[in-house]
Amino acid sequence: MKCSMLLAKLRRSKFLMKTISLYSIFVIAVFAIACTDAAKPPSVVQTPAPARPAAPQADSHDNHTDEDNAPRITLADAKKDFDNKTAVFIDTHSKEQYALEHIPGSINIQANTIKQNMDKVPKGKKLIAYCS
Repeated sequence: MKCSMLLAKLRRSKFLMKTISLYSIFVIAVFAIACTDAAKPPSVVQTPAPARPAAPQADSHDNHTDEDNAPRITLADAKKDFDNKTAVFIDTHSKEQYALEHIPGSINIQANTIKQNMDKVPKGKKLIAYCS
């Protein structure tokens, strides 16, 4: 009787060992696959940005870019000059945008119509143009 009980325990023990071994192999395989996927760099698909149409150029004054040496002014200096009535703001947004929001007292002249609207610009004042 003792022999059969020992044999039964041994069989259960072997079954338990096989189960633990298979489970361990499964866990190791899952970690190995996960680590392999994590080591790969993510694939990135880059689509080219759509080309922006070139703005019509009326003359050489329309060729300004951020890299040009156009004079800049700080917000504090602009406000001081405006409050002292030595400067005027020129809002270059469209009429629709200007109607929605603008600096009170600014003059709305679109960038592409400045030459035609020079009579609206006061003489002898600093001009501070903005569009954002």
